Amino acid sequence: MNPDGSDVRQLTAAAGANSVISDWSPDGSRIAFDSDRTGAVEIFTMGSDGSEVQQITHLGGFSGDPSWSPNGRHLVFEHASFGQCCTNIWRINPDGAGLHELTAFSMETFAAEPEYSPDGRWIAFQQFPNGARLSAIFVMRADGADMQQVTPISMDAAHPEWSPDGSRIIFNNDFTLNVGDIFTIRPDGTGVKQLTHVIPLGEADFRPDYSPNGRKIVFDQLIPGQPLQLVVMNANGSRSHVINTSNAFAPDWGPQPLDESP
Repeated sequence: MNPDGSDVRQLTAAAGANSVISDWSPDGSRIAFDSDRTGAVEIFTMGSDGSEVQQITHLGGFSGDPSWSPNGRHLVFEHASFGQCCTNIWRINPDGAGLHELTAFSMETFAAEPEYSPDGRWIAFQQFPNGARLSAIFVMRADGADMQQVTPISMDAAHPEWSPDGSRIIFNNDFTLNVGDIFTIRPDGTGVKQLTHVIPLGEADFRPDYSPNGRKIVFDQLIPGQPLQLVVMNANGSRSHVINTSNAFAPDWGPQPLDESP
């Protein structure tokens, strides 16, 4: 849909199947997404109009939350085999070649929702470390090295996304409680800023994503008894307004048009 919520178009329509988390390619020509249309959850890509669907992974189990590298040469995603103890981060080329496991957790550790930094050097992701009941944001280099924890486990943080200039990571807290607010933090774990304040407890602002120029943020908002809605606000948390009330989930703001000033 358009950034103002108009011109909503359905792109996937696999009978009896779900297509959930999506990510635009850097040039806007393709969209990566996860779907259970094969019986397992696998990664697919399609043209921006929903055509030319291609299955990228054939791993079985669960492969989800794809994210493009800034140069369009790779996708990262989370994967867990059926009955496996843990979830790890994997990388693959858009043509399905070059499959490579970036993390190798073997304990009760779950890593999910990887996101490349704008310069392609880092990957942010959420993790339940060593059987922890709460989630934290971590970063690692694009090859899986130099893993660092960004948020304290007490925040129960999830759904990380990078600001377009790479200076901050946006996320929501209280992930396991299905409530929470939107925050930003520097990749080194300093400078936490809270952008939303849900009232009363039980509402939730979650799954935030920046606009290409970094001036706006789109996110899901849950109010009990109402359809899930999409909200847009300024990057400082001001002037929030609803753009969609049709149970839309997990928004991903598309790339910046070539004729749009930064």
